[in-house]
Amino acid sequence: MKSKKVALINLGCPKNLVDAEEMLGRVAYSGSTICQYPEDAEVLIVNTCGFIDDSKKESIDTILKMAKLKDDARCKKLIVTGCLAQRYPDELQKEIPEIDHVVGLKDFDKITSLSGSGNKGEKSLSVQCNDDWRNRIRLTPRHYAYLRISDGCDNRCSYCAIPDIRGKFYSRTIGNIMEEARKMAGEGVKELNIISQDTTSYGIDLYRNKQLHVLLEKLSKIKDIEWIRLLYTHPGHFYPELINFIAKCEKVCKYIDLPVQHCNDTILEKMRRGVTHTQLRTLIDNLRNHIPGLFLRTSVIVGFPGETEEQFAELLEFIKAVKFERLGAFTYSQEDGTPASSFKKQLPEKVKEQRQKEIMLAQQEIIIKKHRGLIGKSIPVIVDEMSEKGIFIGRSYGDAPDVDSKVIIQKAHLKAGDIKNMLITGTEGYDLISTLIREG
Repeated sequence: MKSKKVALINLGCPKNLVDAEEMLGRVAYSGSTICQYPEDAEVLIVNTCGFIDDSKKESIDTILKMAKLKDDARCKKLIVTGCLAQRYPDELQKEIPEIDHVVGLKDFDKITSLSGSGNKGEKSLSVQCNDDWRNRIRLTPRHYAYLRISDGCDNRCSYCAIPDIRGKFYSRTIGNIMEEARKMAGEGVKELNIISQDTTSYGIDLYRNKQLHVLLEKLSKIKDIEWIRLLYTHPGHFYPELINFIAKCEKVCKYIDLPVQHCNDTILEKMRRGVTHTQLRTLIDNLRNHIPGLFLRTSVIVGFPGETEEQFAELLEFIKAVKFERLGAFTYSQEDGTPASSFKKQLPEKVKEQRQKEIMLAQQEIIIKKHRGLIGKSIPVIVDEMSEKGIFIGRSYGDAPDVDSKVIIQKAHLKAGDIKNMLITGTEGYDLISTLIREG
């Protein structure tokens, strides 16, 4: 069988990226050639995101753009997969007839045969907790990777469609995760970014108790792994052993991604977040008291149905008081099939956008002050790349890939993956400016 040329266009979050990397691994292992550019491919795969309105629009626009390439005789097949395909398979096939196949999240094993691959006769694999990572083709730089420890979600927040898209929460075994992490270390990975839909609940389904602290301890013993970063934690699911381990383990970055979404008790109850304002403040104080130098990242949703001016003002004051080091604000998106989509008092888009703007302006002031406070201090920085101008760009331990600030490194000769102590000398927008601290 002649080798097919396949290109994959990935959209969405790091969890989608891991799906894409595993799909590429399947396709390559089964005999196809992976193309960097869609224009060169015979088969196009679009891995969509369908979490909120903006991501759905981006996915549709990308599918339509790729559909135009089918006018070229080279491209013979268009496959759409990912979260949007899982949510709206029939609608996509009907509205965009150029799509040849729509593949849901539970059917990744069909990708190879539908793309014209499969000449190695590999066995069909279930997407959940499988061994796809063995052939996974990572799309991140060599020195960092995303390590998915679980998937699915049981939280059932009223605004979120993820449980319907991804299914019930399930954890990978510690042994399976450790195998993949060791393989990554052997390939040059120095920074593991731990991801799932609910990282802090890891292990509760397999081991009847939360086991994230146990997993982190084992991961920290892998020789060549230097940084371990926690993303997607849930404020209602932290526990003392986890906090204590983060505090004492040098390899675990003093960085926690902690989406609070709101702080008003009425809104939190309507969101089904399982926490109160007081509990959020208690947790945050506890984290900061136990973990010196902690960087807290959060996300909030503004314009939730029925959110009053007073409730929004409470959220704004909460953000000003807590002073998160990193924050993203999102306007509420009315998602099909979620309880909140039928709530009364849906707010106008203009109101939501204005509230988002107010939040981000407040956060801008917080970040500027915090970054100015870092001037003259030394912090460890991982080098990511060299810019076109020949300047090295990195991240502090308080910055996750793609979503947080950068560190601009002046007058140094380094390589990607180096982790060095840098002296912060200034700021540039949301980014830091630094110089290398010479050792010895």
